[in-house]
Amino acid sequence: MNAHAQARSQFERISMPADASFAWKAISGRHFDAPFHHHPEIELTQITAGQGQRFIGDVVEPFQPWDTVLIGPQLSHAWFSDARCRRSTAVVIQFHPDSLGHGLLHAQDMRQIQALLSEAQGGLVISATTAQQIAPSLATLHSLSPARRLATLIEVLDSLCQDSNRRCLQATSPVETVSLVDRRRLDDVLRFLHAEHTRPLTLTETAKVASLGPEAFSRFFRRVTGHTFIETLTQIRLATALTHLRNSTDTIASIAHASGFEDLSNFNRQFRRRYGITPGQARA
Repeated sequence: MNAHAQARSQFERISMPADASFAWKAISGRHFDAPFHHHPEIELTQITAGQGQRFIGDVVEPFQPWDTVLIGPQLSHAWFSDARCRRSTAVVIQFHPDSLGHGLLHAQDMRQIQALLSEAQGGLVISATTAQQIAPSLATLHSLSPARRLATLIEVLDSLCQDSNRRCLQATSPVETVSLVDRRRLDDVLRFLHAEHTRPLTLTETAKVASLGPEAFSRFFRRVTGHTFIETLTQIRLATALTHLRNSTDTIASIAHASGFEDLSNFNRQFRRRYGITPGQARA
């Protein structure tokens, strides 16, 4: 089930190293600060420290260390760190399918990797076990010779193929584009909702973040996300509740309230609709 944060994102142009066919980078800071963006390259991102929510296309889910996702071309994405984060780090690999070589990628031996990259068009979440297995390879890629870098990338992709517990997000991103002003406006709003969603929020207050009146904001938000302000806010709150259910022993009622839900029955109904299970089952 998709979380309703489908958004027109910013285009990012990836610069490839002179001696490599793919980009590798380590990201470190208190919070992740990249805007909601997309690019034609496939991206493999592994979180090594920090927690918050990741937006992949129109799917919002919580993230924590070892969260690893493979993201297909042009699929919008961003990681929004929680305010309590003191350190957020990640390893990111970006490559174009052609960088593996047209002949090599289409060889019989590469059928599983072909299928994996096809699955990644909707976003793939890698199991924690496989994520930890590939972590040493991801961390040392930059120190290898060019040929060994490419060979190691293929080995990493093969490991993902063997991960029977990987999960397809089935995320989608719209193909339409909007102005740079609207892209920045949307990013400001999504960051505001992520930061403030645990307290009561009104349409009027959120519209001010976008420097729009309530009616104009409602039209803007539906146009650039395909969903209403309330739908998106609810999905962000549900992702927060899921994190609390997994990591705390607080009562379900207190978790619902701490996540921004004022009505427990509404929380239970929305949670089951989103995840297909009850809040109690989520922590079992």
